[in-house]
Amino acid sequence: MYGRILRQSFVRQRGRKLLALAAITAGMTVATAMLVIRTNAGDDLSRELHRYGVNLTIVPAAASLPVRVGGVDLRPARSGAYLNLQYLPRLKSIFWEHNILAFTPELFVKASSNGQAIPLEGAYFSAPVARSGHARPMLTGLEALAPAWKIYGRWPNDQKIDDARQIENDPPKATETTLNLRRETPLPQALAGIRLARRMGWHRGQGIEVQTSRAHVMLRLSGIVSTGGAEDRELITPLQIAQQLAGRPGQARRVLVSALTKPPDAFSRENPDTMTAAEKERWMCSPYARSIAAQITQIWPGARVNIVRKVEDGEGRILNKVNLLLLLLTVMSLIAGGLAIASVMTAAVSERQPEIALMKAIGAGDGAIGRLFLLEAGILGLAGGGLGFGLGEGLAALISRQVLGYAAHSKPVLAPLMLALAVIVALIGCAQPLRRAMKLDPANALR
Repeated sequence: MYGRILRQSFVRQRGRKLLALAAITAGMTVATAMLVIRTNAGDDLSRELHRYGVNLTIVPAAASLPVRVGGVDLRPARSGAYLNLQYLPRLKSIFWEHNILAFTPELFVKASSNGQAIPLEGAYFSAPVARSGHARPMLTGLEALAPAWKIYGRWPNDQKIDDARQIENDPPKATETTLNLRRETPLPQALAGIRLARRMGWHRGQGIEVQTSRAHVMLRLSGIVSTGGAEDRELITPLQIAQQLAGRPGQARRVLVSALTKPPDAFSRENPDTMTAAEKERWMCSPYARSIAAQITQIWPGARVNIVRKVEDGEGRILNKVNLLLLLLTVMSLIAGGLAIASVMTAAVSERQPEIALMKAIGAGDGAIGRLFLLEAGILGLAGGGLGFGLGEGLAALISRQVLGYAAHSKPVLAPLMLALAVIVALIGCAQPLRRAMKLDPANALR
Protein backbone atom coordinates (compact mmCIF):
# COMPACT_ATOMS: atom_id res chain seq x y z
CA MET A 1 0.00 0.00 0.00
CA TYR A 2 2.73 2.49 1.00
CA GLY A 3 4.65 1.61 -2.15
CA ARG A 4 1.69 2.33 -4.41
CA ILE A 5 0.91 5.62 -2.65
CA LEU A 6 4.55 6.72 -2.83
CA ARG A 7 4.79 5.81 -6.50
CA GLN A 8 1.64 7.76 -7.32
CA SER A 9 2.89 10.70 -5.27
CA PHE A 10 6.18 10.88 -7.17
CA VAL A 11 4.41 10.45 -10.51
CA ARG A 12 1.68 13.04 -9.93
CA GLN A 13 3.98 15.61 -8.31
CA ARG A 14 7.04 15.20 -10.50
CA GLY A 15 7.71 18.93 -10.59
CA ARG A 16 7.52 19.34 -6.81
CA LYS A 17 9.67 16.27 -6.19
CA LEU A 18 12.29 17.35 -8.71
CA LEU A 19 12.39 20.80 -7.13
CA ALA A 20 12.83 19.26 -3.67
CA LEU A 21 15.54 16.93 -5.02
CA ALA A 22 17.34 19.90 -6.61
CA ALA A 23 17.19 21.83 -3.33
CA ILE A 24 18.69 18.96 -1.34
CA THR A 25 21.30 18.25 -4.03
CA ALA A 26 22.40 21.89 -4.17
CA GLY A 27 22.74 22.13 -0.40
CA MET A 28 24.64 18.84 -0.12
CA THR A 29 26.91 19.76 -3.06
CA VAL A 30 28.11 22.89 -1.29
CA ALA A 31 28.31 21.11 2.08
CA THR A 32 30.32 18.23 0.60
CA ALA A 33 32.69 20.60 -1.19
CA MET A 34 33.31 22.59 1.97
CA LEU A 35 33.88 19.48 4.10
CA VAL A 36 36.26 17.94 1.54
CA ILE A 37 38.24 21.16 1.33
CA ARG A 38 38.21 21.50 5.12
CA THR A 39 39.55 17.96 5.64
CA ASN A 40 42.27 18.68 3.08
CA ALA A 41 42.92 22.21 4.28
CA GLY A 42 45.33 21.24 7.03
CA ASP A 43 47.81 19.39 4.82
CA ASP A 44 47.20 21.15 1.50
CA LEU A 45 47.21 24.69 2.86
CA SER A 46 50.21 23.90 5.03
CA ARG A 47 52.06 22.64 1.96
CA GLU A 48 51.06 25.78 0.09
CA LEU A 49 52.32 28.04 2.91
CA HIS A 50 55.60 26.15 3.12
CA ARG A 51 56.22 26.81 -0.56
CA TYR A 52 57.01 30.41 0.43
CA GLY A 53 59.40 29.87 3.31
CA VAL A 54 60.97 27.48 5.79
CA ASN A 55 59.74 26.82 9.29
CA LEU A 56 62.81 25.09 10.79
CA THR A 57 66.49 26.02 10.74
CA ILE A 58 69.28 23.70 11.91
CA VAL A 59 72.28 25.53 13.31
CA PRO A 60 75.34 24.48 15.34
CA ALA A 61 74.57 24.21 19.04
CA ALA A 62 77.75 26.16 19.82
CA ALA A 63 77.08 28.92 17.29
CA SER A 64 76.15 31.64 19.77
CA LEU A 65 74.07 32.42 22.82
CA PRO A 66 70.32 32.87 22.26
CA VAL A 67 69.28 36.44 21.49
CA ARG A 68 65.48 36.72 21.35
CA VAL A 69 63.27 39.79 21.22
CA GLY A 70 59.54 39.20 21.08
CA GLY A 71 60.08 35.54 20.26
CA VAL A 72 62.26 36.34 17.23
CA ASP A 73 65.80 34.92 17.06
CA LEU A 74 68.16 37.82 16.28
CA ARG A 75 71.42 35.89 16.10
CA PRO A 76 73.37 36.41 12.86
CA ALA A 77 73.24 33.34 10.63
CA ARG A 78 76.61 34.01 9.02
CA SER A 79 78.82 33.73 12.09
CA GLY A 80 79.86 31.03 14.51
CA ALA A 81 80.47 27.30 14.24
CA TYR A 82 79.66 24.97 11.35
CA LEU A 83 77.53 21.89 10.84
CA ASN A 84 78.93 18.56 9.71
CA LEU A 85 76.86 17.52 6.69
CA GLN A 86 77.53 13.81 7.11
CA TYR A 87 74.34 13.77 9.21
CA LEU A 88 72.22 15.47 6.54
CA PRO A 89 70.71 12.23 5.10
CA ARG A 90 69.41 11.38 8.58
CA LEU A 91 66.70 14.00 8.14
CA LYS A 92 64.86 11.40 6.04
CA SER A 93 65.23 8.69 8.67
CA ILE A 94 63.27 10.22 11.56
CA PHE A 95 59.74 9.14 12.47
CA TRP A 96 58.30 12.15 10.63
CA GLU A 97 60.51 11.73 7.53
CA HIS A 98 57.55 12.09 5.16
CA ASN A 99 56.77 15.48 6.74
CA ILE A 100 60.20 16.79 5.72
CA LEU A 101 59.24 18.38 2.40
CA ALA A 102 62.52 19.99 1.38
CA PHE A 103 65.79 21.27 2.83
CA THR A 104 69.10 22.78 1.81
CA PRO A 105 72.39 23.51 3.58
CA GLU A 106 73.74 27.05 3.37
CA LEU A 107 77.32 28.32 3.58
CA PHE A 108 78.21 32.02 3.43
CA VAL A 109 81.58 33.16 2.08
CA LYS A 110 83.26 36.55 1.78
CA ALA A 111 84.51 36.67 -1.79
CA SER A 112 85.49 39.21 -4.41
CA SER A 113 85.19 39.71 -8.15
CA ASN A 114 87.06 42.28 -10.25
CA GLY A 115 88.45 43.71 -7.04
CA GLN A 116 85.04 44.30 -5.47
CA ALA A 117 83.77 42.46 -2.38
CA ILE A 118 80.69 40.33 -2.91
CA PRO A 119 78.71 38.17 -0.45
CA LEU A 120 78.52 34.59 -1.71
CA GLU A 121 76.06 31.91 -0.60
CA GLY A 122 76.40 28.22 -1.35
CA ALA A 123 73.28 26.02 -1.36
CA TYR A 124 71.58 23.11 -3.07
CA PHE A 125 69.43 23.99 -6.05
CA SER A 126 68.06 20.53 -6.84
CA ALA A 127 70.62 18.10 -5.49
CA PRO A 128 70.19 14.35 -4.83
CA VAL A 129 70.37 13.30 -1.18
CA ALA A 130 70.54 9.60 -0.32
CA ARG A 131 67.71 8.15 1.78
CA SER A 132 68.05 5.16 4.04
CA GLY A 133 65.95 2.27 2.76
CA HIS A 134 65.20 3.94 -0.59
CA ALA A 135 66.82 3.07 -3.89
CA ARG A 136 66.26 6.53 -5.34
CA PRO A 137 67.68 9.65 -3.69
CA MET A 138 65.57 12.69 -2.79
CA LEU A 139 65.97 15.79 -4.95
CA THR A 140 65.90 18.85 -2.74
CA GLY A 141 67.14 22.40 -2.63
CA LEU A 142 66.13 25.98 -3.26
CA GLU A 143 63.93 25.06 -6.23
CA ALA A 144 61.61 23.23 -3.80
CA LEU A 145 62.05 25.66 -0.90
CA ALA A 146 61.62 28.91 -2.80
CA PRO A 147 59.49 28.42 -5.93
CA ALA A 148 58.16 31.97 -5.49
CA TRP A 149 61.56 33.49 -6.34
CA LYS A 150 61.57 35.39 -9.62
CA ILE A 151 64.28 33.90 -11.81
CA TYR A 152 65.24 35.81 -14.94
CA GLY A 153 66.85 32.94 -16.76
CA ARG A 154 66.92 29.47 -15.21
CA TRP A 155 67.97 27.69 -12.05
CA PRO A 156 71.62 26.54 -11.99
CA ASN A 157 72.64 22.89 -12.01
CA ASP A 158 74.23 21.38 -8.90
CA GLN A 159 77.33 20.57 -10.90
CA LYS A 160 80.06 18.60 -9.18
CA ILE A 161 83.57 19.88 -9.61
CA ASP A 162 85.56 16.97 -10.97
CA ASP A 163 88.01 18.92 -13.13
CA ALA A 164 90.88 20.46 -11.22
CA ARG A 165 90.97 23.35 -13.67
CA GLN A 166 87.56 24.57 -12.53
CA ILE A 167 88.74 25.60 -9.05
CA GLU A 168 92.36 26.53 -8.49
CA ASN A 169 94.02 26.86 -5.13
CA ASP A 170 96.90 28.90 -6.52
CA PRO A 171 96.72 32.68 -6.79
CA PRO A 172 94.70 33.70 -9.86
CA LYS A 173 96.61 34.18 -13.10
CA ALA A 174 95.17 36.66 -15.52
CA THR A 175 96.97 35.31 -18.60
CA GLU A 176 94.91 34.84 -21.77
CA THR A 177 95.99 31.18 -22.00
CA THR A 178 94.63 30.39 -18.52
CA LEU A 179 91.32 32.14 -19.16
CA ASN A 180 90.86 30.37 -22.50
CA LEU A 181 91.53 27.03 -20.79
CA ARG A 182 88.78 27.78 -18.27
CA ARG A 183 86.36 28.78 -21.02
CA GLU A 184 86.83 25.40 -22.74
CA THR A 185 85.71 23.61 -19.54
CA PRO A 186 81.93 23.67 -18.78
CA LEU A 187 81.67 26.32 -16.12
CA PRO A 188 79.75 25.79 -12.86
CA GLN A 189 76.55 27.84 -12.83
CA ALA A 190 75.36 30.44 -10.36
CA LEU A 191 72.57 32.93 -9.64
CA ALA A 192 73.23 36.61 -9.10
CA GLY A 193 70.93 38.72 -6.95
CA ILE A 194 69.33 41.50 -8.94
CA ARG A 195 70.91 44.31 -6.88
CA LEU A 196 74.35 42.68 -7.01
CA ALA A 197 74.05 42.20 -10.78
CA ARG A 198 73.20 45.89 -11.23
CA ARG A 199 76.11 46.96 -9.06
CA MET A 200 78.60 44.72 -10.86
CA GLY A 201 77.19 45.20 -14.35
CA TRP A 202 76.52 41.46 -14.76
CA HIS A 203 74.00 39.92 -17.12
CA ARG A 204 72.54 36.49 -17.70
CA GLY A 205 74.89 34.05 -19.44
CA GLN A 206 78.01 36.02 -18.52
CA GLY A 207 81.14 34.30 -17.23
CA ILE A 208 82.58 35.78 -14.03
CA GLU A 209 85.63 35.07 -11.92
CA VAL A 210 85.22 34.82 -8.15
CA GLN A 211 88.04 34.50 -5.68
CA THR A 212 88.84 34.22 -1.99
CA SER A 213 92.12 33.99 -0.12
CA ARG A 214 92.01 30.20 -0.57
CA ALA A 215 90.86 29.64 -4.17
CA HIS A 216 89.24 31.14 -7.22
CA VAL A 217 86.78 29.87 -9.80
CA MET A 218 85.16 30.81 -13.10
CA LEU A 219 81.33 30.74 -13.00
CA ARG A 220 78.56 31.17 -15.55
CA LEU A 221 75.46 33.17 -14.54
CA SER A 222 72.46 31.02 -15.49
CA GLY A 223 70.04 33.66 -14.22
CA ILE A 224 69.32 36.75 -12.16
CA VAL A 225 67.15 36.30 -9.06
CA SER A 226 64.79 38.74 -7.33
CA THR A 227 63.47 37.79 -3.88
CA GLY A 228 63.02 41.08 -2.04
CA GLY A 229 65.40 39.79 0.64
CA ALA A 230 69.11 39.48 1.32
CA GLU A 231 69.53 37.19 -1.69
CA ASP A 232 69.15 40.21 -4.00
CA ARG A 233 72.64 41.31 -2.90
CA GLU A 234 74.30 37.87 -3.03
CA LEU A 235 75.87 35.51 -5.53
CA ILE A 236 74.31 32.08 -5.02
CA THR A 237 76.42 29.10 -6.13
CA PRO A 238 76.26 25.31 -5.73
CA LEU A 239 77.24 24.35 -2.19
CA GLN A 240 80.42 22.57 -3.27
CA ILE A 241 81.72 25.77 -4.90
CA ALA A 242 81.24 27.74 -1.67
CA GLN A 243 82.79 24.94 0.41
CA GLN A 244 85.98 24.93 -1.67
CA LEU A 245 86.20 28.71 -1.79
CA ALA A 246 85.83 28.82 2.00
CA GLY A 247 88.02 25.80 2.68
CA ARG A 248 85.08 24.10 4.45
CA PRO A 249 84.51 20.78 2.65
CA GLY A 250 81.56 18.83 4.02
CA GLN A 251 80.39 21.73 6.20
CA ALA A 252 77.61 24.31 6.22
CA ARG A 253 76.59 27.23 8.37
CA ARG A 254 72.95 26.16 8.68
CA VAL A 255 70.29 23.97 7.08
CA LEU A 256 66.92 25.36 6.05
CA VAL A 257 64.04 22.89 6.42
CA SER A 258 60.45 23.03 5.24
CA ALA A 259 58.39 20.55 7.29
CA LEU A 260 54.69 19.78 7.16
CA THR A 261 53.57 20.47 10.73
CA LYS A 262 50.41 20.55 12.79
CA PRO A 263 49.36 24.08 13.83
CA PRO A 264 50.44 24.81 17.41
CA ASP A 265 47.95 24.47 20.24
CA ALA A 266 48.12 24.59 24.04
CA PHE A 267 49.36 20.99 24.28
CA SER A 268 52.17 21.59 21.78
CA ARG A 269 53.56 24.42 23.96
CA GLU A 270 53.85 22.31 27.13
CA ASN A 271 57.28 21.29 28.40
CA PRO A 272 57.85 17.63 27.41
CA ASP A 273 60.18 17.19 30.41
CA THR A 274 57.22 17.61 32.77
CA MET A 275 54.86 15.29 30.88
CA THR A 276 53.86 11.80 31.86
CA ALA A 277 55.04 8.91 29.67
CA ALA A 278 51.68 8.72 27.89
CA GLU A 279 51.57 12.49 27.31
CA LYS A 280 55.13 12.57 25.99
CA GLU A 281 54.39 9.71 23.61
CA ARG A 282 51.34 11.57 22.33
CA TRP A 283 53.42 14.76 22.00
CA MET A 284 56.19 12.98 20.06
CA CYS A 285 53.64 11.22 17.84
CA SER A 286 52.03 14.52 16.80
CA PRO A 287 53.71 16.44 13.96
CA TYR A 288 54.22 19.63 15.93
CA ALA A 289 57.19 21.76 14.89
CA ARG A 290 58.68 21.27 18.38
CA SER A 291 58.37 17.47 18.27
CA ILE A 292 59.96 17.29 14.80
CA ALA A 293 62.72 19.62 16.00
CA ALA A 294 63.31 17.37 19.03
CA GLN A 295 63.72 14.34 16.78
CA ILE A 296 66.19 16.17 14.53
CA THR A 297 68.40 17.13 17.48
CA GLN A 298 68.47 13.46 18.50
CA ILE A 299 69.87 12.30 15.16
CA TRP A 300 72.22 15.27 14.52
CA PRO A 301 74.97 15.59 17.17
CA GLY A 302 76.06 19.14 17.92
CA ALA A 303 73.03 20.71 16.25
CA ARG A 304 70.16 22.81 17.51
CA VAL A 305 66.87 23.35 15.69
CA ASN A 306 65.22 26.76 15.74
CA ILE A 307 61.54 27.17 14.90
CA VAL A 308 60.57 30.10 12.71
CA ARG A 309 57.73 31.29 14.93
CA LYS A 310 56.26 33.72 12.42
CA VAL A 311 55.65 30.90 9.94
CA GLU A 312 54.35 28.45 12.56
CA ASP A 313 52.03 30.92 14.31
CA GLY A 314 50.87 32.47 11.05
CA GLU A 315 50.03 29.06 9.65
CA GLY A 316 47.99 28.21 12.73
CA ARG A 317 46.01 31.45 12.59
CA ILE A 318 45.31 31.10 8.87
CA LEU A 319 44.22 27.46 9.19
CA ASN A 320 41.91 28.26 12.11
CA LYS A 321 40.25 31.09 10.18
CA VAL A 322 39.91 28.98 7.03
CA ASN A 323 38.42 26.08 9.00
CA LEU A 324 35.94 28.41 10.70
CA LEU A 325 34.94 29.95 7.37
CA LEU A 326 34.45 26.54 5.74
CA LEU A 327 32.45 25.31 8.73
CA LEU A 328 30.15 28.35 8.55
CA LEU A 329 29.64 27.83 4.82
CA THR A 330 28.80 24.16 5.45
CA VAL A 331 26.24 25.02 8.13
CA MET A 332 24.69 27.77 6.00
CA SER A 333 24.37 25.44 3.00
CA LEU A 334 22.63 22.83 5.16
CA ILE A 335 20.26 25.47 6.57
CA ALA A 336 19.51 26.72 3.05
CA GLY A 337 18.81 23.17 1.91
CA GLY A 338 16.50 22.59 4.87
CA LEU A 339 14.55 25.80 4.20
CA ALA A 340 14.22 24.93 0.53
CA ILE A 341 12.89 21.44 1.23
CA ALA A 342 10.50 22.88 3.85
CA SER A 343 9.12 25.33 1.31
CA VAL A 344 8.64 22.64 -1.33
CA MET A 345 7.05 20.17 1.11
CA THR A 346 4.70 22.86 2.44
CA ALA A 347 3.45 23.50 -1.08
CA ALA A 348 3.08 19.74 -1.62
CA VAL A 349 1.01 19.33 1.56
CA SER A 350 -1.26 22.18 0.47
CA GLU A 351 -1.87 20.47 -2.87
CA ARG A 352 -2.54 17.10 -1.21
CA GLN A 353 -4.99 18.29 1.45
CA PRO A 354 -7.94 16.39 -0.14
CA GLU A 355 -5.84 13.21 -0.26
CA ILE A 356 -4.77 13.58 3.37
CA ALA A 357 -8.36 14.33 4.45
CA LEU A 358 -9.63 11.25 2.60
CA MET A 359 -7.01 9.04 4.27
CA LYS A 360 -8.05 10.35 7.67
CA ALA A 361 -11.75 9.88 6.83
CA ILE A 362 -11.27 6.18 6.07
CA GLY A 363 -9.37 5.60 9.31
CA ALA A 364 -5.68 6.50 8.74
CA GLY A 365 -4.08 7.84 11.88
CA ASP A 366 -1.49 10.58 12.30
CA GLY A 367 1.23 7.94 12.58
CA ALA A 368 0.43 6.45 9.17
CA ILE A 369 0.33 9.87 7.52
CA GLY A 370 3.55 10.89 9.27
CA ARG A 371 5.37 7.74 8.11
CA LEU A 372 4.25 8.39 4.55
CA PHE A 373 5.65 11.93 4.45
CA LEU A 374 8.82 10.97 6.34
CA LEU A 375 9.39 8.12 3.89
CA GLU A 376 9.06 10.52 0.97
CA ALA A 377 11.50 12.94 2.63
CA GLY A 378 13.94 10.08 3.36
CA ILE A 379 13.93 8.94 -0.27
CA LEU A 380 14.50 12.49 -1.47
CA GLY A 381 17.27 12.91 1.13
CA LEU A 382 19.11 9.75 0.04
CA ALA A 383 18.86 10.64 -3.64
CA GLY A 384 19.89 14.26 -3.04
CA GLY A 385 22.70 13.23 -0.72
CA GLY A 386 24.14 10.79 -3.26
CA LEU A 387 23.98 13.30 -6.10
CA GLY A 388 25.27 16.11 -3.87
CA PHE A 389 28.25 14.04 -2.71
CA GLY A 390 29.36 13.27 -6.27
CA LEU A 391 28.91 16.86 -7.43
CA GLY A 392 30.47 18.22 -4.23
CA GLU A 393 33.69 16.26 -4.73
CA GLY A 394 33.94 17.64 -8.25
CA LEU A 395 33.31 21.18 -6.96
CA ALA A 396 35.95 20.71 -4.23
CA ALA A 397 38.48 19.56 -6.82
CA LEU A 398 37.71 22.58 -9.01
CA ILE A 399 37.98 25.07 -6.13
CA SER A 400 41.20 23.51 -4.83
CA ARG A 401 42.73 23.49 -8.29
CA GLN A 402 41.94 27.15 -8.83
CA VAL A 403 42.96 28.31 -5.32
CA LEU A 404 45.75 25.91 -4.28
CA GLY A 405 46.95 24.85 -7.70
CA TYR A 406 46.05 21.15 -7.39
CA ALA A 407 42.91 19.10 -6.83
CA ALA A 408 41.76 18.14 -3.36
CA HIS A 409 42.02 14.45 -2.51
CA SER A 410 38.81 12.47 -2.78
CA LYS A 411 37.21 11.61 0.56
CA PRO A 412 34.91 8.58 0.06
CA VAL A 413 34.79 8.17 3.83
CA LEU A 414 32.52 11.25 3.86
CA ALA A 415 29.84 9.55 1.72
CA PRO A 416 27.93 7.91 4.63
CA LEU A 417 28.12 11.15 6.59
CA MET A 418 26.72 13.19 3.70
CA LEU A 419 23.90 10.70 3.08
CA ALA A 420 22.98 10.82 6.76
CA LEU A 421 23.12 14.65 6.79
CA ALA A 422 20.93 14.81 3.66
CA VAL A 423 18.30 12.56 5.23
CA ILE A 424 18.39 14.56 8.48
CA VAL A 425 18.04 17.87 6.60
CA ALA A 426 15.12 16.47 4.57
CA LEU A 427 13.36 15.18 7.69
CA ILE A 428 13.86 18.45 9.54
CA GLY A 429 12.60 20.39 6.54
CA CYS A 430 9.57 18.13 6.43
CA ALA A 431 8.71 18.63 10.12
CA GLN A 432 6.62 21.81 9.81
CA PRO A 433 4.59 20.64 6.76
CA LEU A 434 4.01 17.29 8.50
CA ARG A 435 2.69 19.04 11.61
CA ARG A 436 0.33 20.99 9.40
CA ALA A 437 -0.88 17.78 7.72
CA MET A 438 -1.58 16.12 11.07
CA LYS A 439 -3.67 19.10 12.24
CA LEU A 440 -5.78 19.01 9.09
CA ASP A 441 -9.56 18.63 9.75
CA PRO A 442 -10.88 16.12 7.16
CA ALA A 443 -14.44 17.50 7.36
CA ASN A 444 -13.40 21.02 6.41
CA ALA A 445 -10.98 19.78 3.73
CA LEU A 446 -13.58 17.51 2.05
CA ARG A 447 -16.50 19.99 2.25
